[in-house]
Order: sequence, then structure tokens, then C-alpha cells
Amino acid sequence: MNIAPEILNYLSERREFTEVILAPKASPVERRERGVEKIIDVILSPDDIRDTLVSLRSHTPTSLGPLGKEGFFSFGMPDVGRIRVTYLTQRGSYVVSIVKVPYDIPDLRDIIPSHEKLEELFSTLYNYNGILAIIGKSFVVHNLFSYALLKELCARESGLIYVLERPITYLIKHSNSIVIQREVGVDVDSFDEGIEEALFMHPEIIYISDITIKDALRSVKKLFDIPVLTVLSTTASSVEAFKRSFDVFLREDSGEVLRLISKVIELKLNEDEKIDFRIIDI
Repeated sequence: MNIAPEILNYLSERREFTEVILAPKASPVERRERGVEKIIDVILSPDDIRDTLVSLRSHTPTSLGPLGKEGFFSFGMPDVGRIRVTYLTQRGSYVVSIVKVPYDIPDLRDIIPSHEKLEELFSTLYNYNGILAIIGKSFVVHNLFSYALLKELCARESGLIYVLERPITYLIKHSNSIVIQREVGVDVDSFDEGIEEALFMHPEIIYISDITIKDALRSVKKLFDIPVLTVLSTTASSVEAFKRSFDVFLREDSGEVLRLISKVIELKLNEDEKIDFRIIDI
């Protein structure tokens, strides 16, 4: 059973950034900051999920070959937004994340209640050349904040902003700054190639998202001595969890990488479901 039409219809009715999860022997759910909520009263089989995944991929403009064990793709829906699909296998069956990203990036002042803290943030960024990590408990939170921040920086600053992501979620409009957005797997083959291209372009700001820990190691080493603000956006529940992920995956290289990332913006949701943050020196 293909439920792609029902999923896309549900996403089209949602105005905000929305993520739907499909897993075998479970109902489709919307993932939220504090849990999940069932959106369709049906239990999915592995075949249902595969049929839905194939149908979703038919919306992409080019042929992508076999599905394989894991992968990602994205496509646009007029007046709705960009649909970003990531999938992996669990004991031979697919688990799928379907994210709807609105075309319009919200203003930073609309998602951060404390304007005084925002000015403190920009004061920090103006005097900072180095590697800054933005972490949030969910992709939705840190990606939304990061793009709203990039939009604001694009309006405030005059220069070149280089964005490297897999896949691209929002499209940033040029303002006082020119924005180059590159998608890993489409525009460049790897994060390594994208970093080399960024160094060749000499931008004022580099933004990297959805990067693996091992890719982060190589990127950080290449970018450490470059006089540019580099922002790494990733999912982590806390600074302590962020540090532990490096310890687990990099082991003896962990301390070296953490010394190169000197500041972290840690994001949380407050009681009003608004994003709050703190800047931490590590």
C-alpha cells in the first residue's frame, strides 16, 4: 500500500517545519520536540514503506538508481516547500524520515524571544573568526535556528557565504551578501570536495550541516587556520553529549578536534515552545 499521497497531503496542510517517520509494524507519526504523534490510523508493513518510498522518489527530477540500503533525496512542491527524504534499513526493512521544509525562512527575531540575547550573539560573531558548533536535540531545531541566523547574517553583512549541506533544505535569497549553496551528492561528491571548493572561494562565512563525525574531523583540521567564521550545525542533546560523540567515534583524535571548536551554541526549547540558546566556551 502506497501512502505517499496521504503523507504529502498532510505535509501540505502544515505551515511549519514538519517531520514524519515511517517504521515497520507501526503507524506513521509526526516527530515533535517532546515525542511523537500518530497521523494516520494504519499499521505499515515493510512492503507498504517500500512502495511509499519508491513513490516519493518518483517526484525527483532525475533518476537516482536503485534504492540501496540507505540514502536521501529531496524535491520541491509548489506553494508547500521542499520535501527531504532520508532512509535506512532495519533488519532488512526501511525506516524513513520525511521532512517538509517551508520555502520561507523565518526571521530570527520571530523564533528567539529574547532580542537582547540576539544582540549578544551578533556581538560575539562579529569578533569571532574560528569554528562554531550549533547543536540542538533535534534536526528541526538546530536547522531552523541555523538558517534563520544565516538569513540575518546575509542581510547584515556584505560578503560571500558558502553553504554545504546534504541535502539542501532552505534556499537563501541573496541580500547584502551573496550566498553559494552546494549539495553533497549533487553539486559535489563529498564534504571533502565541498571544503576544498570553499577554501578556493575564500568566503567570509562557511556553513556546514548534516556532517558525520569523521567528516567533521577532516573539515575542522582543514578550516582551523583559515580566518573565517565556520559554522557546524549538528544534532546533539547537550554539550556533554556533543563531546561524548567525538570520544566514541574519534577516540584518540577527539581531544584535538574539540580544541579546534572553541565555541558552541546550545539550543533548547523553553516552556512556550520557543527556541532559547546559550553560548558556551569549550
